[in-house]
Amino acid sequence: MPQVQGKKALLLCLLDILKAYTDEEHPMTIAQFIQKLDALYSLKAERKAVSRNLALLEKLGYDISPYEENGQGYYLRQRLLDDSELRLLMDCVLSSRFIPPADAARLLDKLKQMSTVYFAGKMEHIQSVHQWHHQRNRQFFFNIDQISAAISRRRQIAFRYNRIGVDKKLHPVRAEKDIVNPYQMVCTNGQYYLVCNFDGYDDLRHPRVDRMTDVVIQDGPRRSVRNLPGYKNGLRMADYIASHNLMVGGEPRLVRMRMHAGCAADVVDAFGDKAVMKPLDDTWMEVQVTTALEGMRYFALQFGRHCQVIYPPELRRQIQQDLAQIAASYADES
Repeated sequence: MPQVQGKKALLLCLLDILKAYTDEEHPMTIAQFIQKLDALYSLKAERKAVSRNLALLEKLGYDISPYEENGQGYYLRQRLLDDSELRLLMDCVLSSRFIPPADAARLLDKLKQMSTVYFAGKMEHIQSVHQWHHQRNRQFFFNIDQISAAISRRRQIAFRYNRIGVDKKLHPVRAEKDIVNPYQMVCTNGQYYLVCNFDGYDDLRHPRVDRMTDVVIQDGPRRSVRNLPGYKNGLRMADYIASHNLMVGGEPRLVRMRMHAGCAADVVDAFGDKAVMKPLDDTWMEVQVTTALEGMRYFALQFGRHCQVIYPPELRRQIQQDLAQIAASYADES
């Protein structure tokens, strides 16, 4: 730490020490504050000056528990985020596969600095970012900035969309860039998507932000979402996500299914309050939900014999074809 001098520096240094080294389990006495000031900042301070500045911090609104209250020392009672909230945010960073590993580590370090030095020792899993699956698109945060700016300015963007190859690297889907009208970014299913309209089409699509490279804001104005068929009243994002739970395109349709009652929690996880469930008997229930058929196709397939689509008939036929193809792929014993 650099050497710090001046009476005004004492107040800031004490605040830093309170934030980094004190909590209910680790109060500090005046003598310990004096030692820490010398060790960290080479700042010499008298007992009266430390006491006076701690009292000033209390007057400025910092929630400090004094020695007179607890009989042990001084500590900062409340922070902007408590440890449980920081743990939640750290877990979100770790489980967000769209954040590149280096950026995830940087974010975790910033979050750790919002608590005491003792907090990091309680969070063993934050040392193992490399063990979590994260995409490696280094342009991810640049993409976020560019897209956010374009949405604010109501401009189109151009980008190159990519697929993941067997080498686990990004490869362009096509040589030319896509031009889209961006409306909103959403985080769902552990990934980050851009809800947008591709130039020359009349529907909404959801490319993944971590699959984009070379994002450039265009001079052309964005097409209003109200000019798209079915969206003359605008885009209600919460309703849109609920009806496109797997982030695949298509017009929402009413779907009826017969499902095992034990799958009720999975239905709620996928569709929330938008799904209507009615018990048929002790084992089975009927589920009704309005959603995009392509997304429902994959939802039904993952539950296999525990889910039977009743309506609409075209979705039922599509799943029959899928199951026949799956059965055929397992029929060859050679």
